[in-house]
Amino acid sequence: MKMKLGSLISGLTDRVAARQQVTASVLFADICGSTRLFEKYGDVRARQIEARVLDVLAAQTGAQGGEMVKTIGDEIMSRFTDAESAVCAACAMHQALKEDPELAQLNIAVRIGLHHGPVLVEKNDVFGDAVNIAARMVSLSKADQIITTRETVSHLPMDIQQMTRGLGRSPVRGKQEEMEICEVIWHDTASLTQLATGRQEELRSMLFARLVLEYRGRKLELAPSAQAFTMGRDERSSLVVDRELVSRSHADIEFRQGKFILVDHSTNGTYLLLENGARFFVRREEFTLHDRGIICLGKAVANDNPDLIRYQCVHP
Repeated sequence: MKMKLGSLISGLTDRVAARQQVTASVLFADICGSTRLFEKYGDVRARQIEARVLDVLAAQTGAQGGEMVKTIGDEIMSRFTDAESAVCAACAMHQALKEDPELAQLNIAVRIGLHHGPVLVEKNDVFGDAVNIAARMVSLSKADQIITTRETVSHLPMDIQQMTRGLGRSPVRGKQEEMEICEVIWHDTASLTQLATGRQEELRSMLFARLVLEYRGRKLELAPSAQAFTMGRDERSSLVVDRELVSRSHADIEFRQGKFILVDHSTNGTYLLLENGARFFVRREEFTLHDRGIICLGKAVANDNPDLIRYQCVHP
C-alpha cells in the first residue's frame, strides 16, 4: 500500500512539474480558402499545397525564435517569448507567402491573430486565457491581415506600435468586457520581414529610419508611421506653409516599404533640388526621397525663398 501511495504521489508531482505558467505570445495562422483548394485541385494536390504553406509558416516561426506548438487542420499555433518576435514572425509569414514562386501564383493567403499574456505549458501544448484571446483574434482577421489586442501592442517597441491601427472593441469569449483590437500594418513594414533572413542590422536600419525636416528654423523628425505627414496652407496641416501658390492640401509625406515618399496633390506642383544638383518637378504624382535635398511648395527652389523645406533621410 505504501508503495502504491508513493507511486501515486510521485505521479502527481511529475504532472505538476510538467506544467509551467509563463508569459508568452500565442499566434494562430489560418490558410484562407482551403475548401476552395480541394474543390479546384483535388484532395492530393490540395494537401500538397497546404503542406507547403504550413512549412513556410513553421520556418518563419523558427526564424524568429518561436516554437510551433501544433497544426490544427489548415492552421498552425505558435508560441513566442515576447510580442515583438511574434509580430515580426507574422509579418515574415505574409511576406514569405507573397515571395514563394509557387504559392504566389496560386494566390495563397493566410489570416493571423495573436495575443501576449499568461499561458500554461503542459506536454508541449499551451492552454489558458492568452490562447483563447489569440483564437478570437484570428477569427476576426481577414486574408493578409494581422489582428491583435491593444494590450499586446503595449508590449511592442514604440516604432512598431506606430505601425498599428485601432479597429475598435470586440467581445471575446470568457471576457466580461469587450477588448480593444488592433491591426498590424505589415504592408508598410517590409523591413520587419527581413528578420527571417537573419539580416537584423539591416532591418533595424530600415525600421528606425528618420526623415528630418527643417523649415523656418524649426526642425521636425518623422518616424515610420502609417499616418501621412501633411503640408499645405490648411491650418490643420502637419506643416503649415501659408503662401499664395501653396494649396490648402498641397502634399503629403508617406512611409511605405521602408521609404519616405512625397505625394503631391496641388495645383501648382512641388519642386525639389537634390544634394547632387538635380532638379525635379512633381504635380499630382509621387517622388521617393533619398539622402538630402530641398522641397519647395508651389514655386521653384531659390536661395532667397524663406519657405524652403530642407530634408535629410537618416538611417542609424
